[in-house]
Amino acid sequence: MKKIISAILSVAMLASCIPAVSVCAESNETKLIALTFDDGPNTTTTNDVLDILETYNAKASFFLIGNNINPESAESVRRAYAMGMEIDNHSRSHGNMSKMSEEEIQAEISYVDDKVLEITGETTKFFRPPFIDVSDSMYDVIDKPFICGIDCQDYMENVTAQERADYILNGARDGVIVLLHDAAGNQQTVDALKIAMPQLVEQGYEFVTLTELFERQEETPKDHILYSNVTKYPCADYEILQEIQSDSADRISLDKSLLRELGEQYAIELNYTSATGYPPVIALQRWSTTPSIWHAIQPSYFNGEKTVFLAEDILKAFDQLGLTYDELDGITISAYTGEILLEHAKILTKSENPKNPEFIMGDVNQDSNFDITDLIMLQKWLLAIPDARLTDWKAGDFTGDGKLTIFDFCLMKQALLHD
Repeated sequence: MKKIISAILSVAMLASCIPAVSVCAESNETKLIALTFDDGPNTTTTNDVLDILETYNAKASFFLIGNNINPESAESVRRAYAMGMEIDNHSRSHGNMSKMSEEEIQAEISYVDDKVLEITGETTKFFRPPFIDVSDSMYDVIDKPFICGIDCQDYMENVTAQERADYILNGARDGVIVLLHDAAGNQQTVDALKIAMPQLVEQGYEFVTLTELFERQEETPKDHILYSNVTKYPCADYEILQEIQSDSADRISLDKSLLRELGEQYAIELNYTSATGYPPVIALQRWSTTPSIWHAIQPSYFNGEKTVFLAEDILKAFDQLGLTYDELDGITISAYTGEILLEHAKILTKSENPKNPEFIMGDVNQDSNFDITDLIMLQKWLLAIPDARLTDWKAGDFTGDGKLTIFDFCLMKQALLHD
């Protein structure tokens, strides 16, 4: 067996060709971000966006308006698809679809799917409702996951390129979906990307399509949800401190004093049922002054049934508002819009004895085995081959110095040969 592995390695692995790459541990913590673009295609701005994405070897998703697809703009779609971009559905006419009949809704979707099928050989995978306007009939008729995203206000002419870039950068976090527009003539969004992209790369973000985002976050898209982020469940190492009874079916009040005492070491979790697909929000409220304040905090995680708010997001909102817990009249969980049914909330705190999954040295792809595929993966990563990713970089740190270098590769090879 050792001779077989050695023979394979002699062909597949050329260690002498691997440069001495030294990367600090912090830079191996990959964060995923999904850039999405509405209102194309066209032969100008769409291609300008693609040029920038190509520069950074970045993937993104494009939501097309069917009436904008013509023989000329179809070339931009072909280029995007050939680059690995995802082509998605933004309706044929960009009308208020919640006011349409089921037959009209289906026609809007089918038109775009048929056009995209002609161009790429595939139909679209995701749908973004025009004006983020949804209805039960739309959810019932459209057999695709619904996508929203953080609003960068890049459809407003008076929002500068720098302001748009700031919206992108301030909203960036692992799993976030960014809503942008590649409409013809939207040069300020092109300029915003030139500002934001290098900073996102420096911060460790990887640009992925929506399909890849769901797959790598280990989430399956569900019905009747409007997704703005796709994250992994963040509270595996938390435990229940307290359960909170709801004030009513659609409102839960939180204890300001308790949250203040817990500092940064808590999370709030609850189950919900939403008629609109929007998850609940935490509302910071002050009604005893003029003007009053109602500030919504989006959940860190939600999957259509369960949602989680992290302390860090609540504290960040306080910093933005320049307020403290004591300066508010109330903190509640409620609907952002539409009808919602809330179950009892739970206050979670970080466990002093977190759960540690079984760790296997060398298992950088985390498939519970240490074998040649791990060695190949580390080699590709050291060579900076596109799409080479280490699921658990620490499993490859054989020298124990918090870095991954050629020395770790050699030690991994040695350990595999002697296994």
